[in-house]
Amino acid sequence: MTSISSEQGEWYTVSCGNCTFTLPGRYQNLVVIGQGTYGIVLRAIDIATGKYVAIKKLLRPFQTHIHAKRTYRELKLLMYLNHPDAQVVQLYNVFTPEQNIHDFQTLYFVLNFVDRDLNRILLKRIPFTEQLIKITIYSLLRGLKFIHSAGVLHRDLKPMNIGIDGNSNVTILDFGLARVASTNPPTAYVSTRWWRAPEIYLNETKYDEKVDIWSVGCIMAELILLTPLFPGKDTIDQLNKIFDITGTPDSSTLQEICAPEASTYISRMQSKPKKDFNELFGFKYDPLTETIISGVSPEGIDLLDRLLSFDPRQRPTAEEALSHPFLELYHDPMEEPTIEPMIDEHQDAEYTKEQWKSIVWQMVEEFLPPSWVNQDLIDDS
Repeated sequence: MTSISSEQGEWYTVSCGNCTFTLPGRYQNLVVIGQGTYGIVLRAIDIATGKYVAIKKLLRPFQTHIHAKRTYRELKLLMYLNHPDAQVVQLYNVFTPEQNIHDFQTLYFVLNFVDRDLNRILLKRIPFTEQLIKITIYSLLRGLKFIHSAGVLHRDLKPMNIGIDGNSNVTILDFGLARVASTNPPTAYVSTRWWRAPEIYLNETKYDEKVDIWSVGCIMAELILLTPLFPGKDTIDQLNKIFDITGTPDSSTLQEICAPEASTYISRMQSKPKKDFNELFGFKYDPLTETIISGVSPEGIDLLDRLLSFDPRQRPTAEEALSHPFLELYHDPMEEPTIEPMIDEHQDAEYTKEQWKSIVWQMVEEFLPPSWVNQDLIDDS
């Protein structure tokens, strides 16, 4: 068997930021562009292609069996969802510098590089035109249609996890919290609080792909307001901020979708009426020129209202949302890719960290860069 590291050619080790990287020589000119709990991300030039790439070094990928399973899950999803035109982050390469499985402690993903994320653009506080809101939300839903067709929930959609280039092309990033829909109860603490669907708080053992649709609604509202819609300080404050906008659900809805203790708690809260979405999100005009300076049309308000339905059963699927009149200009079902549901034989398995490590090692050994990466180079030349 050929060792994984020898297939990547010559290697070099360099410190960048507060981390050390051991990389194949083809990746040069390193700049740290992001760091989170589970990984640090570099921008590099791939001298074999002349293109920028993003290199993610996983931090402590096999520290415990929980870390190891998370590592497996992220790699599995990146490999399965790899597609040239689905608004989803692309996996170009995966490697480790270690020579054998006994020493295997380091893992790198090479991904397509996106120069900005939506959060950076929002921080500029420049109003989005309705057309730009349409294309951004359409692209997000197009990506979710693909992801959800695989039976995968992203679970962490927020502006920081949405790449966007100078041509407004959207890429859904970071599948670290994503998972395949399972018969086992899902985990409660996913996604940053402000974009998190209420059912994750209120019935943590029962939610589905509609959690991602709620997040799209939060992001759409943020594109209009240029500030997060539900900036809760804690769980209770988060629910209060949601009810301030959506109104308090009726008792039958609460009983049907909430865990009993959550339903009882909310029923004791002061009831709040729903805000006027047209007043909140409709067109705002310059008083002097009477030109539109922000907001969306009634069709946009209607879509946003549906995306932010408290009851997930009332929210549209990604496919249904794409068919909404607000997105009519862009929607073409023949140009919106889908994929067969992903079958993950290890989804609900409980293995030791060494067993997970062995599975990941084999996946890295068997990885082949997608053929369309080279096709992209031909198209660009």
